[in-house]
Amino acid sequence: MLQNKTVLLTGASSGIGKSLLLTLAASGCHIHGIVKTPDRKTALLAELSSCLPPKELQAIELYVCDLRNVPEIEALAQTLHRQNISPDILILNAGVGFYGPHEELSVKQIAELSAVNFTAPLLLTKLFLRDLKKVHGHLLFISSVTAGKTNNTHGCAYGATKAGLSSFAKSLFEEVRKHGVRVTILAPDMTRTELYRNASFDAANEEDASLSPEEVADYALFALTAREGLNLTELTMQPQRHRLHVKKSASPNSL
Repeated sequence: MLQNKTVLLTGASSGIGKSLLLTLAASGCHIHGIVKTPDRKTALLAELSSCLPPKELQAIELYVCDLRNVPEIEALAQTLHRQNISPDILILNAGVGFYGPHEELSVKQIAELSAVNFTAPLLLTKLFLRDLKKVHGHLLFISSVTAGKTNNTHGCAYGATKAGLSSFAKSLFEEVRKHGVRVTILAPDMTRTELYRNASFDAANEEDASLSPEEVADYALFALTAREGLNLTELTMQPQRHRLHVKKSASPNSL
C-alpha cells in the first residue's frame, strides 16, 4: 500500500525517526529524511549503508536542516519543490526535551522547545499542505502522552508544546478532511530514545515500563496503511507500568 510513496520525515537520525525511516524503507517508500547537522547525516548514511540492501538505500535521500532556523526550513522546501519532490506523506517527528522546574530552564532551552516541537511542524505543514491536497496525502504528527495531561511537573513547557501540536493537528484534520487529506496524531509515552539526554531521568529498561522506537514505528505504519476512507485521528501508546530510571547524577529534588 505504501509502495513508491514519497515520504518527508523530520528527525530521521535517531530514535523513533530512525525506526520510522527503516520501517518505511522496507515498505517500499522513497524517503526524504531531515537531520540536524552534517555530522549526523554522515553517521546515518554510514549506518544505513551497512545494514540496508541497495534498493532500500537508494530510496533514501537525506537533507540537513536546523529546525530552529526558519530561513533554513523555507530553503529546504524551496529545494525540494525545485526538484519536483512532493510528499505523499509528511511525518513531523523531530522533537527536543528539556526538563526541570520551569524557572531553571534557560531562555534558549524554552525557545528551542517551542521552535522544534511546535513552530517547525506548523511551518512544514504550511509549506507542503498544497502538495498533500493534490495527492490526498497523509500527515503524521509524533506528539506525546504528555499532550493530554495537565500535571506535567518539571516538564510543563515540553508538555505545552506537545499539547499545542496535538490541538493543531486535530483542528487541521477538520480543515482538510474534505480534501481527502488524512491527519494522525501518534502519542507515545516513555520511549527508549535520546529524548531524555538532558533530563535527570530516563525511560526504564523493562519492556513493561517503556516503549521501543520500533514499536512506535509499527503503530505509525498501522495508521499509514489504514484503508482509504478511514482516518486514525489519535493513537496513544503506554507501557503497562509507570516507572522511570533515575540517573545516578540526579539529585533527590530533581524530579
